[in-house]
Amino acid sequence: MFKKHPKGLIILALANMGERFGYYTMLAILTLYMQAKFGLSSSETSVIYGTFLAMVYFLPLFGGLVADRFLGYGKTILLGVIVMFGGYLLLAIPSANNAAGKTLMFCALALIAMGTGFFKGNLQALVGNLYEEEKYKAKRDVAFSIFYMFINIGAFFAPSAANAINNAILAQNKFTYDASIPKSFVALNDKVVDKNTFIESTFKTNTEKINTSADSTAFIEKAKKNAGVVFQSDRDKILFKLKAAGIKQLTIAGRISNPNQQLSKSEYELLDSKKAEDKAKIAELKERIKTISITDTNINPGGDAEKFAINFGENYVVNSLSKSYNIAFGIACISLVLSLLIFLGFRKTWKSADKTHKQQLKEAKAANIKSDAIILSPAQVKERVIALLLVFFVVIFFWMSFHQNGLCMTFFARDYTKSDISPLHNMIFSLPALLSFIVFAYGIYISTIGLFEGKRKPIQGLMISLLGLAGLIIYYFMVVRDVTGTIKITPQIFQQFNPLFIVLLTPIAVAFFSFLNSRGKEPSAPKKIGFGMLIAALGFIVLFITSIGLPAPSEIQGISNTLVNPNWLIGTYFVLTIAELFLSPMGLSFVAKVAPPQYKGMMQGGWLAATAIGNYLVGVLGTFWDKLPLYMFWGVLIICCTLSAMFIFSILKRLENATANS
Repeated sequence: MFKKHPKGLIILALANMGERFGYYTMLAILTLYMQAKFGLSSSETSVIYGTFLAMVYFLPLFGGLVADRFLGYGKTILLGVIVMFGGYLLLAIPSANNAAGKTLMFCALALIAMGTGFFKGNLQALVGNLYEEEKYKAKRDVAFSIFYMFINIGAFFAPSAANAINNAILAQNKFTYDASIPKSFVALNDKVVDKNTFIESTFKTNTEKINTSADSTAFIEKAKKNAGVVFQSDRDKILFKLKAAGIKQLTIAGRISNPNQQLSKSEYELLDSKKAEDKAKIAELKERIKTISITDTNINPGGDAEKFAINFGENYVVNSLSKSYNIAFGIACISLVLSLLIFLGFRKTWKSADKTHKQQLKEAKAANIKSDAIILSPAQVKERVIALLLVFFVVIFFWMSFHQNGLCMTFFARDYTKSDISPLHNMIFSLPALLSFIVFAYGIYISTIGLFEGKRKPIQGLMISLLGLAGLIIYYFMVVRDVTGTIKITPQIFQQFNPLFIVLLTPIAVAFFSFLNSRGKEPSAPKKIGFGMLIAALGFIVLFITSIGLPAPSEIQGISNTLVNPNWLIGTYFVLTIAELFLSPMGLSFVAKVAPPQYKGMMQGGWLAATAIGNYLVGVLGTFWDKLPLYMFWGVLIICCTLSAMFIFSILKRLENATANS
C-alpha cells in the first residue's frame, strides 16, 4: 500500500491519528462537560470553547518557531505530547464544582492548546521533509491526502467512543442519557432561594401578555387560563423536571414496581410537546406526577418528593455522568501514550527528516563540507512567504464556511430536518453498519484501483468486499428487520459524515490525481485549492435549494413546521467533503513545498493560524443566523466561496511560479 512512499509516512500518520482520536474524543464532550459540571450558560460555554479552539489553531505558529529556531521538529513534537498529556490528565481527575475545579479545567485546556501548538504543525513539517528527496517529491500531494485521511479516521471514531463511555457508565446504574437532567440539576444549585413567581407558559399566545404586576390571585388565575400549569418559583419548576426525569429513569431501570408511579417514554416526551391539542393531557399528566411519592433504597429511602429530585440529580450527574466524562478524558491520555510509543518506537523511519534548515547548516559547518540545504535569496523568501499568505487568506473563508457544520448546519439539522426515520434509513447513521460499508468499499478499491497507488488485487479485494457485505446483511437481520416504528436521530450525529466521507473518498481522490499525473495533466496545488472553493460553493447551493420555502429562523418557535429529508444535509456534507479533499491536504502539501526552509515549522503553523481565524469567523457569521432568511444565509456562504475561488484563480500564475521554484 505504501511501497512507493517513505516508511515514515505511515508512522507519522498513525501517531497523528492517535493524537487526533484523543483530541476529538475530548472535544465531543467538552461543552457538555462544562455545562453539566459547572452550570455554565450557553454564552459562557461558547466563549470558552471558541477561545480554546482559537488557541489550539494559533499556537502552532509559535510551536513552529520554537522548532525552527531552537529544538528541532522531533524534540518539539515530543514536548507537545508531554504537555498535552498533562492537560488531559487534569481533565480526567474528578474535581469539585467550585472555583478550584474551574481553575483546574482552565489550566487543562491551556496545556492542551499549548501542547497542540508544539505538536501539530511540526508533525506536518516532518511529513513534508520526508518528501524532499527527488524520488519522492512528485508524491507529496498524495502523501498529504493519506496523512489527512488518517486524521479523519481518528475523528470518525472519537464521537462514538465518547458516546459509548457515557452510556456504559450510566448503564451501571441502569440510567440512560438525558440532556435535560444535568441542565436542571445545575440550575437547581443556582436557585437555592425562591425568586419571583414563575409561570410556565408554553401555550401563552403572543397577543395576550400576562401582567406580572397584577394582584397575585388574579395573576395566577389568568396564568392558569393561558398556560394550564403554575409553579410558585423557579426552584419548584426545576424540582418538578428532575422528579419527572427521575421517575422516567427508574421506570426504564425497572426500579418502580407500582404501575401508577411509572412514567413511560411517550408520557415523558409529552411534557415537552408544543402542540395546542396536547395542552389538556399535559396539565393532567403534570398533576399526576406531582402526587407520585417515590421510595428508592439508593436514591430516596424516605419518599420525600424534593429529596428524591435532589438525590436523583446528584446520583445521575455527579456519580454517573461526570464520572463518564472523566473516564473519556482518560481515554485521550491513553491514545496519546499510544501515539508516543509509535512515534518513538519507529523513530528510525523519520529520523533522517528531523533536521531544520538551521540544523543542516550547523552540521555542514561542523563537518567542514558544503551543505545540501537550499539557500534562498531574500527576494525568493519574500516571494514564497507572500504566496503562502495569499493562500492563507483564501482558506480563511473556506474554514469560515466549512465549519458551519458544528454551528448553523447543526441548527439546520435540529430545527429543519426530520429526526424520526425508518430503521432501514437509520443504517446510514449506525456505526456497525458504516464500518461494514467501509470494508465493502475498500475491497472494491483494492480490486479495481489499488489502494494508494498500490497494485490491484482482484481476489483479495473481492473477499474483503464480501466480508463487508456479509456484515451489512447480518446487521440488517439481527438489528433492523424486526424493529417497528421510527428511530430518533440527534442533530450532532450528522457531523460523523464528514470524516466518514474523507475515509471513503480519499482512495478515489488519490487514484484520480495519480491518473492525471501519469498523463501530465494533474492540476497544481493552488489550482486544486481554487476548485475546492468552487465545489464548496456547490455544497451550499444544495442547502440553498433545500431552504427555499422554509421559514426563517426568526419566524419559528423551536422546530419548524416544515421539515426536510435528512438526505439533503447528508448530500451537502458529501459535496463539502469533496471540496475539503481538493483544498485541505493540498494546502498542507503546498505549504510544505513553498515554505522557505528556515520557516517550515512556522509556515505550517501559519496554515493552522488561518484555520483559527476561519473558526472565529464561523461564530461571527453565525450571529446572522436568526437575522436573515434561511436561503439568504446559505447564499452568503455561496458568495464567499465563489469570490475566494475567483481571487485564487486571479493570482494563480504567481502561486504556481512559487511552486515551480520550490
